[in-house]
Amino acid sequence: MSGLKEGDQFPDDVVFSYIPYTPESEAITACGIPINYNASKEWANKKVVLFAVPGAFTPGCSVRHLPGYIENLEKIKGKKVDIVAVLAYNDAFVMSAWSKANGIKNDDIVSSLLCKWFPFLFKDVGGGQRSKSAMAY
Repeated sequence: MSGLKEGDQFPDDVVFSYIPYTPESEAITACGIPINYNASKEWANKKVVLFAVPGAFTPGCSVRHLPGYIENLEKIKGKKVDIVAVLAYNDAFVMSAWSKANGIKNDDIVSSLLCKWFPFLFKDVGGGQRSKSAMAY
């Protein structure tokens, strides 16, 4: 599979798992309940920047990948982008803690652990699921 490229039609039935942010579960140790996030439905007719990282809390992703997107979020959204989302091959609990650790309080961090579309969305650069790191716009 070649992966999703800029301008490609987003596939149907892409569902991720995530834990919605709530003020009651703001503490990094608070556990929320994972729910499905139907990206195909939520992102329909929207301009989305989707980037994937090999793993939450890894040195490269936490130090190099995610901070740049956080710092430039307003600049990216200023280009008429509706959603900037990060995807990693971790479960929803890890992704929720990672978003809290980085001050993210929206629904733009999702888990791909059980997503059957991961191979289609991102090109394998060698080394298995965790090595898939890419951006689609």
